[in-house]
Amino acid sequence: MTYSNNFFKQFPIFRDLTADELKEVAQIASQKAYPRGNTIFVEGEKRTAVYFILSGLVKVFKVSSEGQEQVISFLQTEEMFPHVGFFDDTDYPATATAVTNVQLLRIPIDAFDQLLLRNPKIAIKVMKVMGEKLLELQQRIQSITSQDVFTRIIGALVKFSRELGKVQTDGKTIKINMPMTNTDLANLIGVTRESVNRALNRLKKEGIIEHSRKEILILDMERLSEYE
Repeated sequence: MTYSNNFFKQFPIFRDLTADELKEVAQIASQKAYPRGNTIFVEGEKRTAVYFILSGLVKVFKVSSEGQEQVISFLQTEEMFPHVGFFDDTDYPATATAVTNVQLLRIPIDAFDQLLLRNPKIAIKVMKVMGEKLLELQQRIQSITSQDVFTRIIGALVKFSRELGKVQTDGKTIKINMPMTNTDLANLIGVTRESVNRALNRLKKEGIIEHSRKEILILDMERLSEYE
């Protein structure tokens, strides 16, 4: 498949590459579709590729020793995973599955390593961006941990609504198709399930949201945002 330079520029990790460098990346990239519910890779498998989301929603999770699923993140368009990236040889650190139908860009690690050996300038540029992303992540974590539990939950709902929500025919309600339990949400933002239960029940009583295991409805985005 032929890719334009702008196609790769949508992914921050490639933003500083020249046209010629992007052509080299395009030569080793391929696209792959995963229907909803399919597994992309499993924790502990040999890591053979890095993926970029072209469309759809991906869930990344670990399974505890008791067999319980612990959600690490939900990823969407333009995001890269696994976040360990290209520069080590560790196994896949978690399992990834397609929450919706997903279209991915796949770059094999071995082929990318060979590209870096041929053109070290690409490695320098990619490592610079990944360092910036790591710093950004650290700052985000620091900001989140300084917030109280209710504010963290509100922040997560606002983020989901902006990034994943679809405005309904009434022009006001925002529907978030996300199969997530209260335990998933609690694990995702680092709070207890009981805290999530209390917050969601409060918002439901105030007529701001409705929720189930399959979806979240934001009934009043303005009031929800006021809690941030």
